[in-house]
Amino acid sequence: MSSSKRNVESVSDLYHLYPNKNPKPDQSKSLARNVDESATSTTRHLPSLSDGTGKENAFSTANSRKNSKGSSIHKAQTSRNMVKRSSEDNRPAEKKLDSHKSQLECRVPDQENAEARSHVTASEGVSGDDSPNKLSEDILKCLSSIFLRMSSMKNRRTADNLSFLSTLVSQENEEEAECQDPYGICSEFGKRDIGPYKRLFSIESGTINPNRTSNSLFLLHRLELLFGKLASVNLQNLTHQKKLAFWINIYNSCMMNAFLEHGIPESPETVVELMRKATINIGGHLLNAITIEHFILRLPYYSKYTISKGAKNDEMSARNKFGLELSEPLVSFALCCGSWSSPAVRVYTAAQVENELEEAKKDYLQAAIGITTSKFAIPKLLDWYLLDFAKDLESLLDWICLQLPSELGKEAINCLEKGKNEPHSHFVQVMPYEFSFRYLLYTK
Repeated sequence: MSSSKRNVESVSDLYHLYPNKNPKPDQSKSLARNVDESATSTTRHLPSLSDGTGKENAFSTANSRKNSKGSSIHKAQTSRNMVKRSSEDNRPAEKKLDSHKSQLECRVPDQENAEARSHVTASEGVSGDDSPNKLSEDILKCLSSIFLRMSSMKNRRTADNLSFLSTLVSQENEEEAECQDPYGICSEFGKRDIGPYKRLFSIESGTINPNRTSNSLFLLHRLELLFGKLASVNLQNLTHQKKLAFWINIYNSCMMNAFLEHGIPESPETVVELMRKATINIGGHLLNAITIEHFILRLPYYSKYTISKGAKNDEMSARNKFGLELSEPLVSFALCCGSWSSPAVRVYTAAQVENELEEAKKDYLQAAIGITTSKFAIPKLLDWYLLDFAKDLESLLDWICLQLPSELGKEAINCLEKGKNEPHSHFVQVMPYEFSFRYLLYTK
C-alpha cells in the first residue's frame, strides 16, 4: 500500500473514472435554494484545483453507501424542563418523549422567537471577545446550530447545548447508544466499545429538511454578522496554537457553509466541485477549503500540480501569509469535509488545541479501527496520510497499536504477531472511503 501523496493526478482525470450516479438535483439543490431565500450569501467562488492528495484524488474508490442508521442518542434530546418532568413519569423513556412531542413542536417557534429577540442589534449579536479564535469558535457553533435546527426534531439543538445534552441521556438510551457504530466496525468485526463516537449526534442527508431554514433566520443573520467580522479579522502575531485552532475551525466552517449555499453533493465528483466552491473571506483574502487544508494546515509537500500558474501562486501566497510554521499531522483527525468517513466535528480552542487533537485522534482510531484474530482493518484516511505518522505500513500498524485503548491495543498486537510471517495484504484491510453526506458532532 502506498501513500496517495505519491499519486498526483489532474482533477479533470477524475471525472471520466466514475459512472453517473443519477443525481437528484431537486433534492440536492433544495437546501441551497431555501438557505439563499433566507439569508444573504457571504462567500464567493474561488477557482482552485485539487493537489491530488487524499480525498480530493480518491473518488474512484468511493462506494457511496446508503446507511439509514442514525444516532439513538437523539431520543434523549429534549429540553431541560422536559427531562425533569419525564423523570417523574413511570412510562418508558421513548413514550415519555412522544407524549410531549406535540407540546414541544408548539413551543419551538416561541423559543426561537425569544432567541431571535435576544439578538436585538448587530452589535449585541456578535459582541464580546472579538479575537480570531473566539470568532472561529462562534462561527462553527452557529453553523452546527443551523444544521441541528434543519435536521429532525430529535436532533435540533443549539451547539452551545451539546455539552449539556450529553449528561441528560437516560439509562435506557445510554444502553441503546452503546450500539451506535458510525463506521460499521462492530457489525463487520464484532461488537466492542468504540468509545465516545457511540454518543455523537449524527446529521445525514435523510434527516435534513430544507424547508426548516425559516426557524433559523436569526442564526443565519448572526452567521452573516460573524462572517462580516471574519472578513476584517487581523491574524498577525498569533501563536502556533492559536493558528492551529483557528484554521481547523475555519476549515470545518468553510465546508459546512458550502453545504448550506450549494446543497448536498450527490456523487464523489461533485464533492470535488464543492471543495472548490467552499470559499471564505478571511481578513480580506478569499480562500477555499483545499487551500486551507493543503497550503495552510498541511505543508505543501508536492511540487507538481495540475493547476494554472496563477492559481498555484495564489495558494503559495496564502501559504506564506497564513501557513503553520510547523506541520501538525493530527489535523487529519480534526478536518471534516461532511462525508460519511470523515472524523467528527468539534470546536477547537487555542488553550487546549493540542490536548483536543490528541483526544480526537484516539477517539477516531478507537471507532474506525477493526481488529479480529486474523484481520487488521484501517481507515482509508490513514492510508492517504501514512507518511505523516510512519515511514511504511509496518511501522504505521505499530503506531496504531500504541494509540488504541489497552485491551484493544493488546488485540491489535496479537493480530500483528499472528500475521508477522504473512504478507500484509493477507491480513491488513484498508476500509474504503465513503463520500455520502454526514456530520458527526461531539456531545462533550
